[in-house]
Amino acid sequence: MGMKSALFFITFFFTSFFCIAQSDNIEFDSLVNYQVKKKETLYSISKKFNVQIDDILLFNSELKNNKLKKNSIIIVPLKKKIVPDLNLKKIINTDSILEVNDLKVKKDYIKIAYLAPFKLKSIEIDSVDRVKTLLKEVNLTTISINFYNGILLAINELNKKKVNVDIDVFDTENSTNKVLSLRNNNDFENYDLIIGPLIKRNFNAFNQKELKTNSLSPLVYDGINLKSNTVIPEANNSLKRDKMFQIIDSLILDTNDQCALIISDSLNKYSRDKLIERFPLAEIIDLNKTNNSVDPKITDSLMGVNKVNWVFLETKKPNLISSVTSLLNSQISAERKIKLFSTVSNENYDNPNISYEKLGNLSFMYPSNSAPKNSEDFIEFQNIYYDKFGKYPDKIAINSYDLIKDLLYRISVSKSLKKSLEIGETKSIQNNFNYVLEGENGIKNVSFFILTHKDFDIIEQEN
Repeated sequence: MGMKSALFFITFFFTSFFCIAQSDNIEFDSLVNYQVKKKETLYSISKKFNVQIDDILLFNSELKNNKLKKNSIIIVPLKKKIVPDLNLKKIINTDSILEVNDLKVKKDYIKIAYLAPFKLKSIEIDSVDRVKTLLKEVNLTTISINFYNGILLAINELNKKKVNVDIDVFDTENSTNKVLSLRNNNDFENYDLIIGPLIKRNFNAFNQKELKTNSLSPLVYDGINLKSNTVIPEANNSLKRDKMFQIIDSLILDTNDQCALIISDSLNKYSRDKLIERFPLAEIIDLNKTNNSVDPKITDSLMGVNKVNWVFLETKKPNLISSVTSLLNSQISAERKIKLFSTVSNENYDNPNISYEKLGNLSFMYPSNSAPKNSEDFIEFQNIYYDKFGKYPDKIAINSYDLIKDLLYRISVSKSLKKSLEIGETKSIQNNFNYVLEGENGIKNVSFFILTHKDFDIIEQEN
């Protein structure tokens, strides 16, 4: 069975396996865990979250014949909104960029290569149970497939604009030897864009010798050996951190008598030290000295009453983020106001184990590479994705669609990615892109978001 044939089989099985009954009209784009409170009912919870009872039952089938229990955890399909800052600078939309800038397609044929660790040889195609188990899990195969699905829908969008995109798929098998074999036995100079390999060591091995073709590292950015042809689609962490410090500095001038508490791990010592420069009297909780846990008695004693308490959470650990946000929520009162910040760019906040309600209560502000949106474009994308693959897109698929669609569009209107840099900033479903050329360090995206939670909304700050 050839690569494309095997991949078609897996994708087909993937689609069939996940074709479960779901509501026809998507009213949400995220799932959150919610702890049931005393006397709450499905009706009251549906009103609280502005969703249908049937949508809640869809993800909690055990509730159909049972009553809600206090403190039990249920899944709520949450409709999130992005509220744009009125002062946000104008951004070009890739769907209307032709009309806005009078740009026309100059290249109607694009050829791309996708290298990913599908590991198809290790899949027992004849074992239905084995395939089912594999596709249930988050692993290299499912990540590779979900990213591939996003690519396919991006290609469909280019086809609508009369641009033909041809894709060759290579299974790296998560083997450096296999990657080197593919590199040596194929003419990769013949492509307009190379996507992958997805794993850092394999990407570096593939790009030991520089190609003329631009090579995209779509999922991993730290530790990549940069070449002049390397494409990095995520803004550098220092850019996002510096912007957060600018905002914090402006808030300091506008706020009197704030009480600062810094919770930080050793990986974010630089941010912690910068915060201490601004708040020399701040209380410090060193997570490495507390076994990565925070004692509520300590935070309760460190925060002021009748003051604005600014808490800075400098970590990427999702379990810690979840526990600290829950802890801080329990300590909010009429006399004690708490606002949560982080200068650490982190996608873990868009996580079903972290409560959007609790983040909203803390007016949480942080930098992010993407912004979860529930626009008409996003709902349409979800519907198309569901119709084609039998399940809703995860974050990997959404980012893949945004990223690849943007790059393909740039190539089609400018003939090459480097020439497309003059287009400037573009916007897709959940991501913005503004690439700059950094010489031997490649082509890097410098666009990102500063987000603030307010109730169940997410406010996009001016950037």
